[in-house]
Amino acid sequence: MRGMNGLLILKEKTDKKVIYNYSCDSSLFDGFKNIIADGEIECLISDEEFKTLKTATYDTDGGQAKWLYPHLWRIIFKENCPKKRFIATG
Repeated sequence: MRGMNGLLILKEKTDKKVIYNYSCDSSLFDGFKNIIADGEIECLISDEEFKTLKTATYDTDGGQAKWLYPHLWRIIFKENCPKKRFIATG
């Protein structure tokens, strides 16, 4: 299994929810150039529930979004929602 990666960009943060834009595996974007972070993942703060609002370009089955959920949990609840984060596993 190859590693996966993705870019996360904070779109909205309120007391009730956090929304991040995300990219599909950025290796699909011409050697990490011109990454499109047009997917949206929402986290409801009260129950720590994640929901994909819009799948990103090339994330045809929503698998990339679901792969990001546990990473987003850490970013939201442990790192206090940074504006931008690159996630890579390998």
